[in-house]
Amino acid sequence: MAHCQTRKFAYEQACRQLGRLAFQINQTLRSHDAESVHDLRVAIRRFAQVLRVFKPCFRGKDVRKIRRELSQMMEAAGEVRNCDIAFNLVSKSKRSEAAGLRPKLERFRREGERVLAARLKRWADRQSSLKWRGALANTATTNGGASSKAPISRTAQRTLPPMAQAFLERGNEAARTGSSPRDLHHFRIELKRFRYTLEIFALVYGSPLESFLEGIKHAQELLGDINDCDTVRHLLSQFRGVEKTTSWLRKRQRRRIEEFQLYWTETFAGEGAMRSWRTLLSRPAGGAKPARKPEGRAGAASQTAGRRPVAVA
Repeated sequence: MAHCQTRKFAYEQACRQLGRLAFQINQTLRSHDAESVHDLRVAIRRFAQVLRVFKPCFRGKDVRKIRRELSQMMEAAGEVRNCDIAFNLVSKSKRSEAAGLRPKLERFRREGERVLAARLKRWADRQSSLKWRGALANTATTNGGASSKAPISRTAQRTLPPMAQAFLERGNEAARTGSSPRDLHHFRIELKRFRYTLEIFALVYGSPLESFLEGIKHAQELLGDINDCDTVRHLLSQFRGVEKTTSWLRKRQRRRIEEFQLYWTETFAGEGAMRSWRTLLSRPAGGAKPARKPEGRAGAASQTAGRRPVAVA
């Protein structure tokens, strides 16, 4: 795998993620439940990240059209997903006003479902999966210069270390006291993209990458909780009599911000973490000794030992 040509690897990864997306679109058309909509959004993100990482291989009008359609699909799914997040958090608040919010949120969700289902059905009826696969094959064959013909291991060594350094530097900024929820949300988007990029290259690095990904997933979980509080507060702002619930959401958000700051400091901050990332990412295909986990991970594990695991994708 390490010696596979970058262009070939990129096309195979794009087809793989497109296949997952097509499957999930069909699943969501059959069931609009919270899990299906969440999985759809993850499938969209993973496919879009392959196109972003290997952009030199995927250029042209047809791919730009694919990106636009993905964005529109994501927006429609986001409206439904926001209602699901609100259902979940409002039910946890246990405030007297929470019970009256559910019927209002359900009306919002039904409208969002109609819009999403119409868009997905149009995609399926047009046999977009076959058309997109053809567009990917065409662009992957005709695009890219010398870099697209390089072994994927060389592309990984060139791409990932600077990306990891930027990720850690931005994370250090986001974890500082005084960072706003909006700052943390922007970093959360970067974190997701970095995580999905690492997962794209997982075949190149093998099992040593897994422990690093676990740390990223937990940071993503904390940042997701922080952003969910903002999302639900915005959604509830159009209703009256929700002051107690929004106050509870603010307090919950502050606690999650403190948890994220502590976790990041103990797991990712410092030169030790950067050295560990450099060691891992400079050795594709498990080239030498397995890289150590980022320093401070044990301390973070002890802080979170009693926390119920939450699936993050």
